[in-house]
Amino acid sequence: MPETVAVIPSPAADREPNARLAQEIRRFRSEGAREAGALTLLGPSGETFGTLTESAVLALEAALTQLAETDEVMLGSRDTELSPEAAARVLGVSRPVVYHRMKTGRLPYREAGSHRRVLYKDVLALRRFEEERCATSKALSEDADGQEEPAPRAS
Repeated sequence: MPETVAVIPSPAADREPNARLAQEIRRFRSEGAREAGALTLLGPSGETFGTLTESAVLALEAALTQLAETDEVMLGSRDTELSPEAAARVLGVSRPVVYHRMKTGRLPYREAGSHRRVLYKDVLALRRFEEERCATSKALSEDADGQEEPAPRAS
């Protein structure tokens, strides 16, 4: 399966306009009188290109929200195959760390000739797992910080 993930940069100057558009779509969808998929695309001369489906409106809202919050958004199907380099970008780690995760079995992969490919959904699952593990470690560390030091033992 070819790599079909779009990486969309989000310059800082675009964040506020993207946030406003996402908010307008949320407001539009929350209005009971309007149908969720009734947004129409207009060209610069006012010509109609088409009406967005409900799923397209939801996807546009989600994409705009992410573009307003991050430097870069990756858009693709959960079953898309990624290169180790693309997986490293999603995980926020180096490529050698991704290869280590594959070698230890924490990130399933398949070999395509001399190349390795991972499923986007597996990368997302690993990211969730590692984020949860990090949060748990942090909570345990904070809990331990609140405990009193044990009294020194007499020798």
